[in-house]
Amino acid sequence: MTTGVAALAGLGIVLAALSGPWLVRRAAPALVRAPLTAAVVLTGGVLLWLAAVLAVGPMLAWTLSGPAVLPGAAGDVCRRCLAAADPFAGTPLDTAVPVVLLLAVPAVVAGVLATVLGRDLLRRRRETARTAAVLRSTGAPRVVGGHRVLVVPDDAAAAFALPARHGGVVVTTGALEALDETGLAAVLAHEDAHLRQRHHVVAAVVEALATHLRWIPVVAAVADAVPTYLEIAADDVARHRVGTTALAGALLTLGDAPDRAPVAVGALHAGGPDRIRHLVAPGTASAGTWPAVAVGAHLGVLAAVALAVHVPYAGALLSGCA
Repeated sequence: MTTGVAALAGLGIVLAALSGPWLVRRAAPALVRAPLTAAVVLTGGVLLWLAAVLAVGPMLAWTLSGPAVLPGAAGDVCRRCLAAADPFAGTPLDTAVPVVLLLAVPAVVAGVLATVLGRDLLRRRRETARTAAVLRSTGAPRVVGGHRVLVVPDDAAAAFALPARHGGVVVTTGALEALDETGLAAVLAHEDAHLRQRHHVVAAVVEALATHLRWIPVVAAVADAVPTYLEIAADDVARHRVGTTALAGALLTLGDAPDRAPVAVGALHAGGPDRIRHLVAPGTASAGTWPAVAVGAHLGVLAAVALAVHVPYAGALLSGCA
């Protein structure tokens, strides 16, 4: 019975990886109406997909038997843990594959992945701190429109937000000269939203995942979509505070010379005219609803697979495999 369940789970995982990009694109008109939720859910969906992938081996370990490669007491402990975690009843299928490999390989992959992701997040944090130090050495802190910002001398009109611990909102002198009062207020509200809603955390996780897993179609699609959703989430805050016209004008102004703007590691930028269409002509209320429902269904299946496997194993380990 478990072999069939594992086969269905594996098929669902592959289907999610391959169909995910299409669903993410088609669901965009619905997801964009709750952009921060969409960014968090899509990022969590990638993590759920990985958890489901890592669950396939332990699931197969419940239904397959193979050569014993662990000696004496170690082998006895392994068999006890498998029996304690197994929610299915049935006779294992004899194979030439040692069952311990079905457990060890996912554990090693999970450990390696956690290590490289943690390393990348720490590296990003250090690089952002160095960038912030350089900006502080040339810029000056000021209060602009009720916001504490770092004003950097640069003719290019640019504004961006670093993580709060590394300095927060940065604005160039070029932006202060190019933007009128309402446009500047819109930009500052946009950047403040990045900080208050902790968009940098989501962006950092997605970037770390994409660095190593972009070859997986669904990971690439999510990595491309999430930054846009984070910018739209900040746009929504700004337009509710200042107005759509002021924000759209500010985006056009900041998008005039993006190639000359300062580049900061770990920064989220306000500039760019590519989101103006969403501001002035949002999609219809029903567009993208069914693809969004399908995305939710995929996530539900992935969560069910991951929980159905990892929870019993965790329970067995916590109980001492009794």
